Amino acid sequence: MLCCYEAKKRVGVTGKVIGIANSPKSTQRIKDLGFCDIVESAAGMTPVQIYEMVEKLTNGKMADVTINCVNVPDQEMTAVLCTKDDGIVYFFSMATSFTKASLGAEGIGSDVNMIMGNGYTKGHAEFTLQELRESPELRKIFEELYA
Repeated sequence: MLCCYEAKKRVGVTGKVIGIANSPKSTQRIKDLGFCDIVESAAGMTPVQIYEMVEKLTNGKMADVTINCVNVPDQEMTAVLCTKDDGIVYFFSMATSFTKASLGAEGIGSDVNMIMGNGYTKGHAEFTLQELRESPELRKIFEELYA
């Protein structure tokens, strides 16, 4: 949710933010927030299905940046396939296999730049709190989920 919010701020009116969630509840939550231009429900372990969906939604251009923060294994190829050559795939999940991501990208001839998140970024707490201050919708959900 935080990534969708920040992505929408950064792409402005000319960019497109696509959110993909697996469960109906998560899909509806993202739709209700309104931070994504398009929200789809699909399982991340279905790379070809999601590739075809993103290809259609982007008119074949694919994603400039893909952020995968799902704590479920076997999401690597989905993220790689959905990202254009020279695009960025940011894996931020402890379930991510670097071996699957790098060898998978090599195997399909995908030249993406991969970033593996390690759980810490300078200023992350302040940044997150600022996001929650800016967005009453995000704050409400976080309070419902974690308060």
